[in-house]
Amino acid sequence: MNWVNRNQNAALLIIFVTIGMIILFISNRDTTKYTNIEIQEGDTLWALSDQYKGDLSNDEWVRLVKNENNMFDDKIIAGHTLIIPDYKKSISKDEGIELASDRK
Repeated sequence: MNWVNRNQNAALLIIFVTIGMIILFISNRDTTKYTNIEIQEGDTLWALSDQYKGDLSNDEWVRLVKNENNMFDDKIIAGHTLIIPDYKKSISKDEGIELASDRK
């Protein structure tokens, strides 16, 4: 208790840093949703990434899939189930639907 009384500023700093780290840890939790797909003959992780990656890069998508499925290499087997991130490609405002107008 003597140390705390002598170093109140340091003790407050340690408390605030600890609270900040807890808040960051809680707010940074992975909220990625996953879905299952059945691997078809001829599928590869890289071909599947083109189809399912959404806004992720191919490398990032493959890394997530390998991590979620406890894979050490790129080998997948037809008929097995693969857990993949469920990303939908987002549409930006500029890519939205263009409506007809009366303007000429």
